[in-house]
Amino acid sequence: MKRFLILGIAVLAFAILVAAPIKVILWYSQTGIYSQTLLELVNEFNKLHKGEIEVEAVYTGSYTNTMQKLLAAMVGGGLPTIAQIEQSRVGQFIEGGAIECLDKYIANDPEFKAQLKDFFPRLLEACKYHGKICGLPLNVSTPILYYNKDLFRRAGLDPNKPPKTWSELYEYAKKISALGKDIYGYRVDAADWLIEAYIWQFGGKIISEDGRKMLIDNPGTLAAWKFFQKMVREKVAVFSGGKAGNALDLSGNIGMVVRSTGSLGYLRKNVKWDLGATLMPYEKKAVVPIGGGNLYIFASASEEQKKAAWEFLKFVEKPENTLKWALATGYMAVRMSAYNSPELQKLIKEDPRVGITYIQLKERARRRPWFGPYREVLSTISDGWQKVLTDTSVDPAEVIKEVQRKTQEILDDYY
Repeated sequence: MKRFLILGIAVLAFAILVAAPIKVILWYSQTGIYSQTLLELVNEFNKLHKGEIEVEAVYTGSYTNTMQKLLAAMVGGGLPTIAQIEQSRVGQFIEGGAIECLDKYIANDPEFKAQLKDFFPRLLEACKYHGKICGLPLNVSTPILYYNKDLFRRAGLDPNKPPKTWSELYEYAKKISALGKDIYGYRVDAADWLIEAYIWQFGGKIISEDGRKMLIDNPGTLAAWKFFQKMVREKVAVFSGGKAGNALDLSGNIGMVVRSTGSLGYLRKNVKWDLGATLMPYEKKAVVPIGGGNLYIFASASEEQKKAAWEFLKFVEKPENTLKWALATGYMAVRMSAYNSPELQKLIKEDPRVGITYIQLKERARRRPWFGPYREVLSTISDGWQKVLTDTSVDPAEVIKEVQRKTQEILDDYY
């Protein structure tokens, strides 16, 4: 009798174990309206898959904090099933074999495979590594130019004709900065993706296509760094980033600034001046980086977890959910059917500023470098950039040469 009781308990325990939903851990890196929308999607998915799959969303801090935690977990164990990783921070995970590429799941899912043509091609291309699709886009954006129409009017500028090139922006900035001591025509940021954009837009290069050779010491980079240093030196621009930079933007004393398209909703809600927005200026090349983050599944998860994670990724990427994401957050809808939906087209008609990033996506957007050591490379580039703009007596040519030397050493040591 006792033996049958033990056997019965064992069978019951097994049944409970089998019936338990598959647990999927998601690490994410945003707060506010962004996390709220993601958590709503998680809750909707869990309701649809109650008793089968349960996604647990865990906030892991900024992009940088999440990357550090992922690297630590890659060495010590404890990786999540899925993570939201910023475009330029995924390299070490890809090259370390930590990411589960999605090609086999797509190949075995004819319905989803047929839908790939509905994704904006440049966004899907930015999810490919060594020719394989290893992630799917979530919060993607391009940088656009925001401008203060009130300051334009005070400076005698037409608020409906923002600058198209950096040379034009310089002339606008001079007139705006002449309005007062604490007024600046442009705010230069320390954001790394904007440093990339400036270099590309002046015809420069950063790194070779295979990620093994630095190319940053070139005439285009020098032209860009000299240009922005000159603007700061002449006090037609101010160099400031982070919270201080954001406070300046809100103050109404900045004529123009480049920020993510994801900032549009925030600025509309918080500024007390007439907000304009347009395509990011260029000089020699009309090009902008694709920013934001993608969702990736980790190879260390069990096969059951990976299959469950794939179901979640497909859910997030449904047209109606990418539309929900875009309408709620200001980031891009990653699928063309969502972009062409009556809801989003109505919004763009009512507020053309919403459509600017899509124009750039179709005509100007390119993926950012992503290779394993690139974050360390980018940190060195950023240090040089800040040196040039905080001490305007420094020779940019010498700084760039030093950046070239140091970053090439980083690549050589890594590979």
